[in-house]
Amino acid sequence: PESGVYSIMENKNLVSYFFMAIIVAIFLGMSGSAEEIIKDRALLKREKFLHLSYGSYISSKIIYMAAVCLVQTFLFIVVGNLIMGIHGLFWIWWMILFVSAFLSALIGLLLSQCLNSVVAIYISIPILLIPQILLCGLVVKFDDLNSKSETGNVPVIGDIIPSRWAYEAMAVSSFSMNEYEKQFFEQDRDKYTCMFYREAFLYELQSQLEQRQDEIDRPDKEEKPEHLEILRSELPYLAEICGMDDYAGDWSYGSVKGYLDEAYSILSDRGNETTLRMDRQVSNFIRENGKEELVNLKRDHYNLQLENLVLNRDTKHLAVVRGSHVVPRSGYVFLNPRTHNGRAPFYSGVKLIGNSEIPTLWYNMAVLLLMCLLVGACLYSDFPGRFVRKERN
Repeated sequence: PESGVYSIMENKNLVSYFFMAIIVAIFLGMSGSAEEIIKDRALLKREKFLHLSYGSYISSKIIYMAAVCLVQTFLFIVVGNLIMGIHGLFWIWWMILFVSAFLSALIGLLLSQCLNSVVAIYISIPILLIPQILLCGLVVKFDDLNSKSETGNVPVIGDIIPSRWAYEAMAVSSFSMNEYEKQFFEQDRDKYTCMFYREAFLYELQSQLEQRQDEIDRPDKEEKPEHLEILRSELPYLAEICGMDDYAGDWSYGSVKGYLDEAYSILSDRGNETTLRMDRQVSNFIRENGKEELVNLKRDHYNLQLENLVLNRDTKHLAVVRGSHVVPRSGYVFLNPRTHNGRAPFYSGVKLIGNSEIPTLWYNMAVLLLMCLLVGACLYSDFPGRFVRKERN
């Protein structure tokens, strides 16, 4: 660091540590369980003739691997956090790594159940691990894979990758729930939301309106229908954001311009109120704890590299037009998704199910646990193993 003193705030490798922690947890779980069933193949044949419980056998393997994963991830977090000088969020990180390792351990058991040789198993592990590395959301950006999406949501291929859910949960929770940011997150969220819809969203709508009017005024140009389509599509959403009545005027320049100006005024007033509220909160903290405590809290718990990542500060545009929608390209951690079915852009702070907001940490953990249940059901049914053995015979 430039100051010559190590701090979490200036650590440029924290994001890489998150990534490696997830990949290590997945690798440990999968490699640790990969031989657990195949080495007992002779025992399983005897149990089949004796009509012993296959479910009890699988349960013993699952419980054993759960205990191993608990210990392995605990030791990794303890050692890793001591080396990195990380404070706080220990239990959250341990939970994320444990669930990731446990899911991969179940997948390892499934490989051991289905395949007929140790060589085939250890050839399969790298094949399964490579997508976890490439499609976790850090190595290959989902915005690049899904650049034409009208929602900005993670592509479907990303939704089926366990490392994506684990890494996103760790990055978002580490940004929003650390000891410094958790005190100001709601205010930062409101402030950024007002800024985005005022400076980016409204700017794009105003640009569409100006282009449409220019095409109408100039006889040498043909009016393009997409400008009006974008305005028709996005004005109801703007009304929802601003708490305005739905637009009911004609589509003349003056009428739409007046509606956009009214929205700008509402967002400006709301942004000013949020700024004042945040200033009061910071002042109260300093009055109660001192300015030095605030500086130390940010230095020891807040990371600038993580902030740049979850806000996507490297992007050239805050928003872009895709189809008939204005799609955000930054600040996902502060902005609510447009879809209400649980899908969202990467690093979104919440997921929406209907009108319910679910924090990303808990939603992603629920997805990983659901994956655990699905793999566990396959293990207990022995359907994949029976299918493979039937095909082999």
